[in-house]
Amino acid sequence: MSHHLIKRLSSGERFFHWLNMLAFIVLALTGLGLYSQKFFGLTGLFGGVDLSRAIHHYVGLVFIATTFIILFQFMRDYTAPGEDTLGTTIKSYLDPDFKGPPAGKFNAGQKLFGWCAFLFGVVMGITGLLMWFPSTVGRGLQQWMYFLHNFSFIVFMGFMMIHVYLGTVGVPGTWSAMSRGTVTKEWAKKNHPAWEGEEA
Repeated sequence: MSHHLIKRLSSGERFFHWLNMLAFIVLALTGLGLYSQKFFGLTGLFGGVDLSRAIHHYVGLVFIATTFIILFQFMRDYTAPGEDTLGTTIKSYLDPDFKGPPAGKFNAGQKLFGWCAFLFGVVMGITGLLMWFPSTVGRGLQQWMYFLHNFSFIVFMGFMMIHVYLGTVGVPGTWSAMSRGTVTKEWAKKNHPAWEGEEA
């Protein structure tokens, strides 16, 4: 088996991906601690309620910024035409022997995830800012902000769980793209045969 490596992600792409992920984890923990008495103990990890709230606010700004940066980094790949569909992507994940239309650098499922992550990330960011400054909107609209913020978090968390699974154990060999920025030629040929990556 050849061990020639293909460059998958640049150091800048990996940096902002990791920063975005770490920001989301902090936001999830602080947000849950502030949201429900059941998770109130989580505020202790961040020095109490007031500090948890402050951390949630300012880390939220990092999350918003990195969400836009990631979109700009991958815009060309998210909009690149491809022969594969969401259906063939799902089949390829469920059946390793399935041979569907060849995927480019990102398959249809990854493109959908990228756009959904951006959309729900932006909704969380906008609603979070309005909740931070409640005087900017009326009471009725403020209640909608809480609903949209929480709903977007639940959907985003669901996408993240699938994303982490597929990026680690779900598709063997994918983790090296995030850890080292490279994948093997065999991985690229099997998972993204229409993508012509540069040798590392």
